[in-house]
Amino acid sequence: MLRRINTLIMVSAALLAAGRICPAQTSSTAEDNKRIVEYAKQNSEVMNNLEYLSDMIGPRLTGSARLKKANDWTAQKMTEYGLENVHLEKWTAPIGWERGSCEARILEPNGMPLMAASWAWTPGTKGKVTGPVVLFNPVTDEDYKKYEGKLKNAIVLFSAPAKPNHHPSRDTPETRQRRGLMGTDEAGNDEDALLQRTGDKRSAFLKKEGAAVTVLDAGKPQMLLNMSGAWTAKPEDTTRVLPRIVLSNEHYSMLYRLTKRNVPVTVQVEIKNKFIKGPIDVYNTVGEIKGSEEPDEIVLCGAHLDSWDLGSGTCDNGTGSMVVLEAARLIKSMGLKPKRTIRFVLFSGEEQGLYGSKAYVDAHKDEMDKFSAVFVHDTGTGKTTGIGLHGNPQGKDVFEGEVPILKDLGVANYGTFIMNGTDHASFYPKGVPAFWFMQDSADYGWMHHSQSDTFDKALADDLIQGASVMAICAYDVAQRETLFPRRDMKPADAKP
Repeated sequence: MLRRINTLIMVSAALLAAGRICPAQTSSTAEDNKRIVEYAKQNSEVMNNLEYLSDMIGPRLTGSARLKKANDWTAQKMTEYGLENVHLEKWTAPIGWERGSCEARILEPNGMPLMAASWAWTPGTKGKVTGPVVLFNPVTDEDYKKYEGKLKNAIVLFSAPAKPNHHPSRDTPETRQRRGLMGTDEAGNDEDALLQRTGDKRSAFLKKEGAAVTVLDAGKPQMLLNMSGAWTAKPEDTTRVLPRIVLSNEHYSMLYRLTKRNVPVTVQVEIKNKFIKGPIDVYNTVGEIKGSEEPDEIVLCGAHLDSWDLGSGTCDNGTGSMVVLEAARLIKSMGLKPKRTIRFVLFSGEEQGLYGSKAYVDAHKDEMDKFSAVFVHDTGTGKTTGIGLHGNPQGKDVFEGEVPILKDLGVANYGTFIMNGTDHASFYPKGVPAFWFMQDSADYGWMHHSQSDTFDKALADDLIQGASVMAICAYDVAQRETLFPRRDMKPADAKP
């Protein structure tokens, strides 16, 4: 859920006197920042690394062998770049999942094949199933009674089709989070959240009545698909979840139009998926540059290494992962000696619910008061244009007052709203100043979670700029006289 911070906390002169805001950066730090920018332009490895990750390793579904291969490769690169304490930190997922083939076709009235993919962590169909398309949107108990005896082998739609954004360049992270992946049903409930809860009344009714497959709308233009999904709280509940597919918006819309005209529609679907018995070992890749004066105090640079598997996971979030790797290389190869430790973490399990970063925070919970700030890059390939403050509005004064080069680099927007969709959010309940980089859209709204998320979409100049921004932010915060100022914690904020 996206919610705004309605009251901005102004940084007062009293805070400055208390030493929570440092004076302007030293001339040596300012010179180091300029050197970072020039070095990044003249000697970048971000695109070479991104191409390898995208084309040689490919999609990196959480719990998969390819994600583990990416973990090992990024650890190797960190070691090659001279980082210290390079290792993989394990956490566990309750159950694994492998995507199989998914074929769907209209038999009547028009015989058209459908652009479809299985929703993640849902079962297969155990062969071909053929059934009627039914629009299922009950609200009252009386509504449910109308469907009794009419859902045997049904291919179930829940809502009217989405209205895709045909102008992705106008997208912003705020509008993307507000819009979400999927729409809502006619009662205003989030479809996927409802369906994922196996005890939900609708799911239980569909299962009892013998429905075969549930269908979601990709909500994107140009026949693009969409992907999400995660394991249930209890691995055994997977047997209670119906097979589920996502259809291109064009094909979902056609099925909806036909059903609204009361035309009998028959669809055949075959899905071949596989669950892997858990628990499954999953890893975050970690490396660091040790602080020269306060090694126990941490500035963290992060991104998620896992991806969905319809494309190669380039822009979500190979770009962010390689920006983190490049920021580490820039600082280390230039011989900079930060006062505090700068830690670089490539999380996993982000796409299923920030599981890797939550596990990281839990494993390091006793150290959170030593974390000065967290910076996460996870909104595609576009130029970094601002810093999402995520409930820490005094951060604007720090960045504008202490790191003036950011404005020269085009970083001038400071969003105060809470954006819970990426790994920085896992640190927020612990009071750690956690920031995400705001970026130009660069068609991210189209490629996001789709088969179009491939290396050819990556923008070299923007990623070089993004790596410079991350390196500068991390280095300058590591150089402060004090830890980054924390927001005033309320009791409710501390809840995980």
